[in-house]
Amino acid sequence: MTVDKEKLFMFDRVHSWCLDHVHRCRIILTMRCAAVVVIVALGCPTASGNEPAGVDLAAMDGWDIVVAERCSESEFHAAREFQRFFAEASGVTLPLVRNAQGPDRHVFIGAGRSMQTSPIAFSVDDFGPEDLRIIIRHDNIAIAGGPVRGTLYGVYTFLEDYLGVRFLTADHTHVPRLDRGHVVGPVDRFYRPPLDFRWVSYEANYARPDFCAQLRLNAARVPTMPVNDLSGRGLGPFGGRTPMYRTEHSFNRQLPPRQYAEEHPDYYCLFRGHRLATVKPGEGGFDFKVGSYPYGMQPCLSHSDVERIITEHALETLASNPRRLNVPVSQNDGGAHCQCDRCLLVDEAEGTKAGMVLTFVNRIADVVARSHPDRLVSTIAYSDTAPPPKTLRPRDNVQITWCSISTCFIHAFDDPACPENVWHISQLRRWAEITNHLFVWNYYLSDEYRGFQRPLPNLTLADRNIRFQVALGARGMFMQATSSSHGNEWEDLRNYVLSNLLWDPSRSGDQLIKEFLRLHYGPAAPPIERWIYRLHARVAAGGKHSRCLGGTYADYGLDATDIDAGVAAVEEAMRLAGNDPTLRRRVGKMAVAAYRATLEPIWYLKEGDPVDPALVKRLRPRIDRFFALCREHGVTRTNEVSPHKIELFEQRLTNLPTTGG
Repeated sequence: MTVDKEKLFMFDRVHSWCLDHVHRCRIILTMRCAAVVVIVALGCPTASGNEPAGVDLAAMDGWDIVVAERCSESEFHAAREFQRFFAEASGVTLPLVRNAQGPDRHVFIGAGRSMQTSPIAFSVDDFGPEDLRIIIRHDNIAIAGGPVRGTLYGVYTFLEDYLGVRFLTADHTHVPRLDRGHVVGPVDRFYRPPLDFRWVSYEANYARPDFCAQLRLNAARVPTMPVNDLSGRGLGPFGGRTPMYRTEHSFNRQLPPRQYAEEHPDYYCLFRGHRLATVKPGEGGFDFKVGSYPYGMQPCLSHSDVERIITEHALETLASNPRRLNVPVSQNDGGAHCQCDRCLLVDEAEGTKAGMVLTFVNRIADVVARSHPDRLVSTIAYSDTAPPPKTLRPRDNVQITWCSISTCFIHAFDDPACPENVWHISQLRRWAEITNHLFVWNYYLSDEYRGFQRPLPNLTLADRNIRFQVALGARGMFMQATSSSHGNEWEDLRNYVLSNLLWDPSRSGDQLIKEFLRLHYGPAAPPIERWIYRLHARVAAGGKHSRCLGGTYADYGLDATDIDAGVAAVEEAMRLAGNDPTLRRRVGKMAVAAYRATLEPIWYLKEGDPVDPALVKRLRPRIDRFFALCREHGVTRTNEVSPHKIELFEQRLTNLPTTGG
């Protein structure tokens, strides 16, 4: 029977109301079958025959928190987190104990002996590292899951869904006070996250693994989980990180030109009639952005020595990193793929530059499978290798990471009215058909050349795009954002929305946006919300198409009225913030994007370009305000490429003439 994964995929969020309709049921959420998430309700009457009752969370004075006897570090941290946030919400600090005394009034954290002998006992023996189950019934609460991160993630899920806690930023957690009569349940809830790899590349996430755990981003800078050890011990309080790594450009590391190119130029591509390893700067019109060799220079993948060297490198990487689940064998950035007779023959037969790349990756995967049968060889379908081959198929141990770099960000991936996305997403659909290890690399940053601080109105489609990709079978998702810098456009809002959607793609992006704005900016939120939604609406109505890393405001269908609307919004928000220093600082960080937009008319000026002094004079207050905000909020760079230091842009723009012809 043919399975339509998009139609079968169900993202219904299960809350306590499920058991209001199906008493004495066990709710199993998001069981994956052929990468399809489904909900199954199994009849399961209570042992006593009595109807189960919920718990009044505001009347738990006298309860305790029972921690499993031999718990992992993350499970003990989970218990402490429950204790901390519950005390903040209720004013009651529940004691931590190792053994339960009596049949009820316990919060069990982890599947220890006491929980196993309680009225709400369940086993986690067959749970994955992030699977979790929450039971709330008959004056007991149990939160347990895989000891790696499942129990910890279960606690954060409980805090969010039943206490209303919101982990907004690394320095701002919203904890509402509990009111009397806050009854929850009965609940019996199982959750398995649909994505095995979840990461949003903001600098705050790299710097704060505790915050990443709260957001349930599982690729933080913490110890890697052993591939075959699910005990969770020795991984630290945040449960380590997934043993799956992001697939990156790898050939330059595995076959470094500085080591091989001089003696073996034939190891590298023949491109447009040139063996690129022999080209010098200034010759042939090639771009020299990286090192002393042409940008994008790929290896000759039909060369036997190249295959041997990169295979040895991949095997060495896996042998020296026994906790690592995958190894990259992936093209360099740029599109100088080899056009020698042997490489070109494969690419032309397969109708894509991915032909020779996948042939090469499959050969290495065959070797890896013999010594590391539980590991994957990963590669990227990127730019001119995004189109899948006609006949080739990835080996069973090959992981494909499809990159959305060429898509139109103004329209949803699955929007049939966007011809650009119809074409590009047809490639993703085909990859999904031919691989069981599909990952995606999405882009949520403003143009890497024109600046990280400029507003990028592509946030309201994030939930639809993520659901679409997960429905196709994507098992991991990397969101490229503005790493290596702070204070970038809508940074805190975007991180909150994307992270929550990666954990639970069924959530509404619109609700997440409005929730964050309301809780983070308080009375100053309304003008900021109007501005953000204005930009998205104007872009959607503009009838234009633009790649995610390119374009000016005009290319998006925006104009000076949108720029002025942003400045007016943040100025109004600052007035509404009053004398509250915390709110004023938050609004000021949001204002970085609004004032960056005002510099559009002069941002792209290069040395020697004509300058309108009257325009510069009119913009001078906004220039000064933008760079003052950058200094206040730690903005250090404005793009990914050189020059990127913010002080260089400040020097150039502040020195523009305001008088003269």
